[in-house]
Amino acid sequence: MGLADRQRRRPGRRAAPPTTYRELFSYREFRFLYAGQALSYLGDQVAAVAVAVLVFDRTNSALWSAVAYASAWLPGIVGGPILSPYADRLPRRTVMISCDVARAALIALVPVVPLWTAILLLYVAHLFSPPFVAARAAIMPEVLPGEAYITGNGLSNVTSQLSQLLGFVGGGIVVATIGPVWSLLANAATFVASAALIAAGVGHRPAAARSTGLLAESRDGIRYLWADPWLRRCLALVWVASAFSFAPEAIAYPYAASLGGGPVQAGLLLAAPATGFMVGTIVLTRLIRDRSLMPAALLSTVALVPALADPGLPVLLILLMLAGAGASFIVPLNAIFVRRVAPEFRGRAMGVASSGLLAGQGLAFLAAGAAVQAGLAPAVVVGLSGLLGIAAIVATRPAIVSRRSLLTRGYS
Repeated sequence: MGLADRQRRRPGRRAAPPTTYRELFSYREFRFLYAGQALSYLGDQVAAVAVAVLVFDRTNSALWSAVAYASAWLPGIVGGPILSPYADRLPRRTVMISCDVARAALIALVPVVPLWTAILLLYVAHLFSPPFVAARAAIMPEVLPGEAYITGNGLSNVTSQLSQLLGFVGGGIVVATIGPVWSLLANAATFVASAALIAAGVGHRPAAARSTGLLAESRDGIRYLWADPWLRRCLALVWVASAFSFAPEAIAYPYAASLGGGPVQAGLLLAAPATGFMVGTIVLTRLIRDRSLMPAALLSTVALVPALADPGLPVLLILLMLAGAGASFIVPLNAIFVRRVAPEFRGRAMGVASSGLLAGQGLAFLAAGAAVQAGLAPAVVVGLSGLLGIAAIVATRPAIVSRRSLLTRGYS
């Protein structure tokens, strides 16, 4: 008897206890989805280092290396709202498998084609990420019912952050050991493995929405989100909070230099918020209830304000960890957001949400870098990011919907 069956046989319970991470794996489809996700995350972290090394080795240009590295997020700004409707108009299992196969083929070609073609292939390959992410996010509430979905969403984000931390530590070692070409081929293999796992373990479901034309579906998805004040404010909260709280990442290297450090200190500055985010995700999805989400969102920017005092590295790392922990409010709020959206709009909703997230963070990165380039001290830029972020978060004033209300108001 599965976890869902045990919960159904307990009438009269006011609310089921939070699902443990171990209990998540009693759901067969989740086991296969999670295994594919973990493989892809690890492969992507190694590939990010491999791309930078491969392009720099060919060109000896930091600019072209950065252009290639940016392929991991720039395509999502456009691809999210335009391509995510496929997660609603086609069977989501088919979308995920097709995207994995396409990315595997394109990434495998990168090491063996001329530079310009290689960079173009990277951008095309990452165009398949938004529909994959949208399809996976949309199918998860059907795979994990009730509270299990909240916990499963949290575990997915913890895995993402852990992969980033491992990537900071191990990505360079792997690339140095087997070389950038084999590292990229290994990343392509993780996409093949993910497609095989989804094909073997995820059941077929029909398309969630009738096709009315790609542009029309994109427009309808945006209208649907903007017609709901709560969804609209939720998006605004996530976009502005993540933009300001993660802006310091863009100036990690100049900040480390201003403290008399180098690449090692910069790596610590990048790892600190990721560590805080991972810990915060575990706490918010397992121990603390929904009333803590807004305070956590404020913490993500309040923690940056003391940087105005130009503290030393140990204090700064603590502040960045606190900011990362606060920013993890995004994870449980994302689960609430997805459950509130009607099933036939979930793919498009996640596409719009992810595009706004990428655009906000990208603009914040550029603004932080430009401010330092203009002469502001990195400590001042981080502190100002906190102050501006506080004002932006307060201005959104979203009314956070509780998880229990979503379980009793008919959302599925």
